[in-house]
Amino acid sequence: ITGTDVAKGAADMILLDDNFASIVHGVESGRLIFDNLKKSIAYTLSSNIPEISPFLIFITVQTPLPLSTVLILCIDLGTDMVPAISMAWEGPEADIMQRPARNSKVDRLVTRKLVVFAYLQIGVIQAVAGFFTWMIVLND
Repeated sequence: ITGTDVAKGAADMILLDDNFASIVHGVESGRLIFDNLKKSIAYTLSSNIPEISPFLIFITVQTPLPLSTVLILCIDLGTDMVPAISMAWEGPEADIMQRPARNSKVDRLVTRKLVVFAYLQIGVIQAVAGFFTWMIVLND
């Protein structure tokens, strides 16, 4: 490593291998981590609506409770955590380095668009499909 301690202290970034290609690799890794965290958060948030809606229907419409609290915990631990963690290991998208730099003041990890997509689009679709299947099984 070359450079004085003062220069290292004042620097925003220190290259350990004196190779500028390390900067490109670091930017690519940072973008990949950001993308994968966003995917994991969207996947995890989308399961909240289908899990809470049986309780809301149970309270408002007085139907039998399709999922108990323990069963919801089992579903969370068994089916939500492993896929969400596996999304952290996905490879980079093809255009990851062609995208413009992210504005840290505007581009956040959890945005309104992500929450609307996870809760109101995917979550509602999953809840409706679950209730449809539950009604089919209940009427047999």
